[in-house]
Amino acid sequence: MNSTIENTVRSTHEAEYSQWLHHDLFSAHWWAILIISLLFLAVFSILIDRQRFLFILLVFFISFFVIGSLDEIGKFFGLWAYPHQLLVFTHRFNTVDFAILPVMVTLIYQYFSKWTYYLYAHTIHSAIVAFIGIPLFIKFHLYHMIHWNMFYGFLTLYAAGLLIKYVCDAIRKKQKKSGMDL
Repeated sequence: MNSTIENTVRSTHEAEYSQWLHHDLFSAHWWAILIISLLFLAVFSILIDRQRFLFILLVFFISFFVIGSLDEIGKFFGLWAYPHQLLVFTHRFNTVDFAILPVMVTLIYQYFSKWTYYLYAHTIHSAIVAFIGIPLFIKFHLYHMIHWNMFYGFLTLYAAGLLIKYVCDAIRKKQKKSGMDL
């Protein structure tokens, strides 16, 4: 049984690599993913709070991990797919997981530190991503919903943002309590 699964996985990886190499790499979609990612990362590097640089960078990595993990779960269960990839060997470097969402969630965290303001900003952000961003990504063939809808996307992103805020606030509280500064 294990060899059957291993052979299937290997065949799938070979097919994905061939598709990426011959149809995705350097295509218009590939360049769009690269440029969008670089633009968001450039904006992030300009707007990051230099006084709290290490901590805000930690928030970015936590956002990247949480959002990327949720994305991996959704793809594993066939809820959505990304027809085009920046890198074939990892799906975490698609535009949404790598740059757009982690950067936006991190900047919202940076600028809206109080829970009330964070909730307002994050609700608006989640709605814009779910009801404007997702349809745009679908239109440009960068995202494909299989067993999913925009409302579920809104709820998932909203919950992810709350988890990120909670975890980062807990780290910040421990950091201040210990006298250690990031």
